[in-house]
Amino acid sequence: MVQVDVFWGYGWGASLAVAAGRQLARAEKPYETRYHASTILFLALSWAPTGLLLLIRHPSWETMQVARDFAHIPAWLTLAFGITNITQGLVGFWVGRGLMARGRYHAAQLNWIVGYFGMFFILLYGWDGLGYDRFLYDRDMLPGSPAWTAGAGTAAGVIPAIAAFLTSSVAVTLYIDGLWLLPPFAFLFDRWHREGARLAGVAEPGRGATLAAYLFGVFGVGFAAAAVCALVTRGVAYALGVPDHVTRVLHGPASTGTHILTYFVGLPVGLAIVWFAWLRPGMPGHRWLGPIRLTPDKAT
Repeated sequence: MVQVDVFWGYGWGASLAVAAGRQLARAEKPYETRYHASTILFLALSWAPTGLLLLIRHPSWETMQVARDFAHIPAWLTLAFGITNITQGLVGFWVGRGLMARGRYHAAQLNWIVGYFGMFFILLYGWDGLGYDRFLYDRDMLPGSPAWTAGAGTAAGVIPAIAAFLTSSVAVTLYIDGLWLLPPFAFLFDRWHREGARLAGVAEPGRGATLAAYLFGVFGVGFAAAAVCALVTRGVAYALGVPDHVTRVLHGPASTGTHILTYFVGLPVGLAIVWFAWLRPGMPGHRWLGPIRLTPDKAT
């Protein structure tokens, strides 16, 4: 999704920076290394095409139901989407490298997780509290299906909507994208991380442990944090009198100002809960990232 890929692309680049953290720490010119060049190639040849395929085949879904069809998407937006899928990944790589250069290795680890947090929060909640509903509506499932309206994606219930989505035309395209995208990323991440361990003279983590730790960062931290923040933000909305989002969007009152306020309250509170209860040093979320975590002593 266009709104999501800004964060997801950032997460890809930031992840690869951490995977090559030990090597980049030793490089005199880190942006002239094969790690930087390979990251650019991965973003350009693996990541960017997957988003463009979705935009061409499922323009309504890929724009979170904003565009009616591909003809109604401005040419400049299509070009910008393809370009930013690469540039956002590079920004994530550069920020991660910059944090590690200053010895902020834990922050560099959180840097790539932030990308996933942003992605999942938009999918779950979005700008109107209906991100999940927009995500689960596949206008291409049946010929002549109407444009999305609030509540259309989960009209039959959330669980049936998820089950139906898994066999939708959008899901099939996502499966194709996954086959193109995930193997090269897994190969680069695991290879660079294990190479860095050998370079530092520490035990190489097993491939299974590396993959499990990364997936935990994606889902056990990124997705979990987004879910907590979405629930807290929705709770704040109820407390402030904002009605059900489907009702609010379809029938009003708009409550726009109060709705915006809920983000400024809900997001900081939700993130604080995740940090103190799950992710700060010593907590399970921090420990289970261990196989892919770098420290100042191990990185140089």
